Amino acid sequence: MMPESPVTDTGTGVEAPLALGRARTVLWLLTVTCTGGVIMGLELLGFRLYAPHFGYSIYVWGSMIAVIMAALAGGYALGGWLADRSRSDTLLYIMILSSGIYQLFIVYTAGYFLRLLENAGVFTGTIVASFIIFVPPMIALAGTSPFVVRLLARAGRVGSSAGTVYALSTVGCIVGVLGTTYYLIPVWGTHATLQILCAISVGIGVAGLAVRRHAVLFGVLILMLLAAAPKEELCFFEIWRAESVYNEVHVIHYAGYRWLTLNDLRNAHTTFKDDSVWSGSYLDVFVLGPVLVHQTHLLVLGMGAGGSIRMTRLVDPNAQVDAVEIDPLVIDAAQRFFGLPTRASWLRVHLADARPWLAHHHATHNLVHVDLYQGSPYIPFYLTTEEFFRLVRAHLSPDGLLMMNVYDCGPDRELLFSVGATLQRVFPTVLVYSRLPESFMLFAFPERRPLASVRAELARAHGDPGVVGMAQAAASGISELQTPPGTLVFTDDHAPIEPMTRRMLAHAFQ
Repeated sequence: MMPESPVTDTGTGVEAPLALGRARTVLWLLTVTCTGGVIMGLELLGFRLYAPHFGYSIYVWGSMIAVIMAALAGGYALGGWLADRSRSDTLLYIMILSSGIYQLFIVYTAGYFLRLLENAGVFTGTIVASFIIFVPPMIALAGTSPFVVRLLARAGRVGSSAGTVYALSTVGCIVGVLGTTYYLIPVWGTHATLQILCAISVGIGVAGLAVRRHAVLFGVLILMLLAAAPKEELCFFEIWRAESVYNEVHVIHYAGYRWLTLNDLRNAHTTFKDDSVWSGSYLDVFVLGPVLVHQTHLLVLGMGAGGSIRMTRLVDPNAQVDAVEIDPLVIDAAQRFFGLPTRASWLRVHLADARPWLAHHHATHNLVHVDLYQGSPYIPFYLTTEEFFRLVRAHLSPDGLLMMNVYDCGPDRELLFSVGATLQRVFPTVLVYSRLPESFMLFAFPERRPLASVRAELARAHGDPGVVGMAQAAASGISELQTPPGTLVFTDDHAPIEPMTRRMLAHAFQ
């Protein structure tokens, strides 16, 4: 696929034959491979950049991908148009270098733009942020493939040239996806990954313009500025931050409280108070589990920093606990900052996704906590369905209890009722208690349990005065869950929990 008369711009406005035409062809093919990898790396990186500001929902994915696809479409068209009007590859590498320069700008300013837009809402904020952060560099990078096709097609083999270019671009995309997912973000973090992708773009642009000495010097300057880019500072009162494959994990300490937050700093997953076992959050309600279930063998799905474990052992110090947590960094944070034991005969921590773990383990427990939020008000849909709750019930003893926290600040309690109605398909008795205005604890029993008997059991609580007070308040406040007729039941086939959550949040912040 040697071009018939490869040419380059000498910098004088006169085009001259390229030396080492075969080497230049290899460079072109390497270029489309690398730019394909950078494009996919940036796309995956966007979701991690946005999570602390817009949450971790499918709406963020959808909005961002739509904008990026539009940018790619525009880049393909622009690249083809420019290629037809250029007899050299100079403009191609100027485009790629320009993309790297813009990425350098984003390295320094992305945090500012995202903080500015985080109150604009998931749709508007994500769309505008994507136009600012990703559209310019993506357009420039997307123009690579049609440009290289045009350069190679001078040899007269248009079909094979196009096939080779798009095959190598796809290979680059695969490498970009796997490399970003399994290496760059977990090992280096989001900010450093953005710098690495920027450096690759600048390096490709400089390699293509190597015959221009001033372009090389300019590229070196850009790389120096990139290396000097300040690292992301910890946020206000933030004492620890780390990134895993699953989450950006934050620990915040302020005014005698510690919070574990995942991705979205505005939503705490676990709250601890330094001088008290009581946090003042929904986690305190988990203390009611061992009041209703004795000789506790607890299964925690979504351990977080271990808040519900702490409340359980306040009532039953002999409780045996199996805790399932998907994120190793969450476990690390729980042990380092929230007092979770690293070794204890009564605690077994399982690093796994809750639902597959349930499918492959068959031990029976008499108390199950479900607290599976993904760092924001969104719950993964497959952890709210009838099929999921049937798996949970299979792990419960007949006299057991499932406790599940549901956050619902919407006026119609649409989310609460659908989760409750789904539980009612599996459990004959479902009760609800709300200690906080927008947080509801659902109690699901595998066997019929009259409300009066549950209230009586709570009223008989003894021991710690705080536990007694909490149980007595629950005895008067707990009730049977009454779901409106026609309430949607979640199944693996249809569980629109994200649109429900979005409607709930839209009402809360209107």
